[in-house]
Amino acid sequence: MIRVHQLGYAIGKRQLFSELTFSLPAGSVGAILGPNGRGKTTLLRLLLGLHKDATGLIQLNAPAAYVPQLSGSLFNYSVEMMVMLGRVRHLPWYASPSKRDHHIVAHCLEYLGLTHFATQPFNRLSGGEKQMVMIARALASEPEILILDEPTSALDLTNQDSVLRTLRALATDRRMTILFSSHYPQHALHIADRALLLFADGGYQYGDCRRVITEESLETLYQIPVALASVIRDNRQTHGVTPIFS
Repeated sequence: MIRVHQLGYAIGKRQLFSELTFSLPAGSVGAILGPNGRGKTTLLRLLLGLHKDATGLIQLNAPAAYVPQLSGSLFNYSVEMMVMLGRVRHLPWYASPSKRDHHIVAHCLEYLGLTHFATQPFNRLSGGEKQMVMIARALASEPEILILDEPTSALDLTNQDSVLRTLRALATDRRMTILFSSHYPQHALHIADRALLLFADGGYQYGDCRRVITEESLETLYQIPVALASVIRDNRQTHGVTPIFS
């Protein structure tokens, strides 16, 4: 699980978080929503210990892996090599990957339907394919907690759906704890059990996703009128979010 209690953090004179408290149970999906610059990425990095000088308590009770915002690779590695980089923290200094490491990488590629891309250069893949490779790399490190920074940004609708279904499956099938940030409230409503809303005034709201994400809370969050709609599809209720532009 992820537990945060009375978290405080400032950048210069700007207080990003003050007494922020929430917890995400094991095997559940959490979404972080908020306007640009509110600190979504900073919060994820605080959870991973990548930023210092925070006050309060941050507790992750299991190994975690991080999927940052999608970007290219500085080196033209193959897909298999990119995923193998997820094994680095398990390798002794200067050691080569073992047979077990290769088996784990092959399994991650197969699980995400990437086996046929194994020998292809990472930089030649589409955005959606790259994002799946980055998730595979994170899974190769054998985490129980997966933290993702805007995993669907810059993806078309088909690839957004593919990534979201993968995250939900990881929580359901593997009991992984998933926490992701997003600019899309409908993504939170689609797969998240709980949502954290970070308001521009420094306040926040956290709880059950469908209780926290309302038209009123989204209007406060994004400073624009928003309409929510429910749709029954395949005997399942889904939710749409429509901003009302002036």
